[in-house]
Amino acid sequence: MDFYNWLMRFKDVSLPIGDLARDAKSDRSFPKGNLDWKTLRKHIKSLNPQNPELEIVRNAFNYYLAEKSR
Repeated sequence: MDFYNWLMRFKDVSLPIGDLARDAKSDRSFPKGNLDWKTLRKHIKSLNPQNPELEIVRNAFNYYLAEKSR
């Protein structure tokens, strides 16, 4: 399962990860498929270079990697 599909499991959650999932769903250019942190970070920063939510994105990506490695 790629990060985007993993993230979509949280789209109805009332937490920051849910906000991120809803933002990703509405972003037609959100990277899909197997991606690494560098690619995801580059995309997020292209939307807003001073993105205060980058830490939330990083945490979500780390949770994804941890779950994927099980």
